[in-house]
Amino acid sequence: MSEGVGDPLVSIIVPVHNAEGFLEATVGSLLVQSYSRIEVLLVDDGSTDSSGRICDRFAALDERVRVIHQDNAGIGAAQNAGLDAAVGDLITFCDNDDLVRPTLIERLVAVLVDADADMSCCRWANVGASAAAEELRRHVDDPPGEVLVFGEPARHYQEVFSLAHRRVTRRELQYFSEANWGKLYRAALWDGIRFPERVYAQDVAVAMDLYLRMRTVASCSDVLYYWLQHPHSVSHDSRRTKYFHDIVQAHSHAFDLALRAGITPARAYGGMMTLDLERRSIRDQADRTLHLADRARVKAQVARLTAMQRWKCGLLHVIRRLEVRVYRLTVHRRS
Repeated sequence: MSEGVGDPLVSIIVPVHNAEGFLEATVGSLLVQSYSRIEVLLVDDGSTDSSGRICDRFAALDERVRVIHQDNAGIGAAQNAGLDAAVGDLITFCDNDDLVRPTLIERLVAVLVDADADMSCCRWANVGASAAAEELRRHVDDPPGEVLVFGEPARHYQEVFSLAHRRVTRRELQYFSEANWGKLYRAALWDGIRFPERVYAQDVAVAMDLYLRMRTVASCSDVLYYWLQHPHSVSHDSRRTKYFHDIVQAHSHAFDLALRAGITPARAYGGMMTLDLERRSIRDQADRTLHLADRARVKAQVARLTAMQRWKCGLLHVIRRLEVRVYRLTVHRRS
């Protein structure tokens, strides 16, 4: 697309916490975007390493960078600070240790505007941190892929998630996750919506609220976002009962919203089944009390399903569980 003064400003929100080893590469990949009407909001969430100074250095070098320093309050609070400060017409997010192709913003803006969609999204690649830069270089000049525009994004989010299911039914471009990176949102979608703070799965907790507000999504097949895998990331940390509790609670909220909207909550059902992992994580009475309350809530939620919905949710959950097992033995172990 040809870029002009009247083109939308894009706010890129980057929560930052102790990412000194990756932050320069991440922000560097944002500042070389082919679409220049951007503001990069670096939210330093109480970093104890040199991340805060790196953020300030970028702000001094590029007027499109703004830095927010705050006491450590978690990723949800950092994302909220970015949302509160954003002035763009469109909003996207980037993790502080990932990389993006130079055409990420240009492509997502183009497909969103052309389709008059509420959100656009791209494909992503899981890569080990040591191979990420080379992988990005190899694909930097890949041509644009196909675009699919579709309605009822909340329904697709809940029903199109199993890899095997979406490949067999050829619905790959109708698949998108709750992750906020790799997506471009109209800013108005976030009016009145903020992430819960100091919890895990903060993205799941707001996903259905957002998707139910949307009319259409423009999804492109281009791999534009590189999600780096690090052995020390949150997804690799040892998990406590609170971690699984937050996941169950977030998916239970999505489950409720889906049923109210007449949508089979298959993805939310699978998320609530994290209850099994929560049970195995119990270490003390406080954990046990938390688990018993979650178990009662999940039981009550599942009882609301029709027989057909329960069969569909159960089948997709089994398939997805097998896929996750394969993922953990392959992609998840990259370094």
